[in-house]
Amino acid sequence: MYNYRLEKGLSYKLFMLLSFSIFAAIMYQGHVKDERIYTILLICSLLLCAFQFASIIYVFIVKRVLLLNINEELISWEFYDNKKLFKKNFIKINDIKDIKTEINYLTGNIYSTFQITFKLKDDDEVILTDGLMYDFGLEQAQDISRNLLKHNIGDEKDVRFSNIIKELEVDITKEQIFTHKISKNNEIVGIISKNKEEFLSLRLQIEKIYSTHEIVKKNTNSEFLLEDDSTNSYIYLRSNVLGYMVEFNNVRQKEKLKIFKDMGRKKISIF
Repeated sequence: MYNYRLEKGLSYKLFMLLSFSIFAAIMYQGHVKDERIYTILLICSLLLCAFQFASIIYVFIVKRVLLLNINEELISWEFYDNKKLFKKNFIKINDIKDIKTEINYLTGNIYSTFQITFKLKDDDEVILTDGLMYDFGLEQAQDISRNLLKHNIGDEKDVRFSNIIKELEVDITKEQIFTHKISKNNEIVGIISKNKEEFLSLRLQIEKIYSTHEIVKKNTNSEFLLEDDSTNSYIYLRSNVLGYMVEFNNVRQKEKLKIFKDMGRKKISIF
């Protein structure tokens, strides 16, 4: 059983309350001139102000807690507001078809939303999320994802990386690089680092060292895939809550990848 107390997200709420208040003040100038569109926008902005104000009061009064339980057969969770059951759900692990985990940042880094979508074999979706008024926070969101991976629950590639870490007994509390040979032509390079710029650094290194791989198949915040059709090879970079995984398929490594710790740097610079 895992216990998580959700954060109040007051910084974000106060920021949004101030923003909506300023917007309402601007719309009021149009309202006094009897322009109907400004009146409508004023009403909407006042309603948003009221919602933000009410949510601030609510989170001050109510403590929300998540109890998450994972075993070989079931995933279940319960939300409690001041020790009173608010919501509960459960899923049979054998019914899960796919899992998508999202941690999205809003307004810089002062607020994040966390959501895990479980797609079932009957195409139904069950969602575990922190909702509109509360915030798991980055550390708790990552901890939930790590605990799911311990039970082989998550994206197939992340589960694979997690199992490699278990097999090699890698200490994920220490920044390091390790390698794992899958087959003669397939090798995984794992990177343990908490530096958020590590992904971009690794991507730039891969692009520079393996310039013959010019076909970009994926390029997102967490995935980067380069291919070379002439040699039927690819290099795949992926980030997750455990670290970073680089898969070399049918590619001979020319140089060892480096992390910021090895470079003596903390931020991106020109290679």
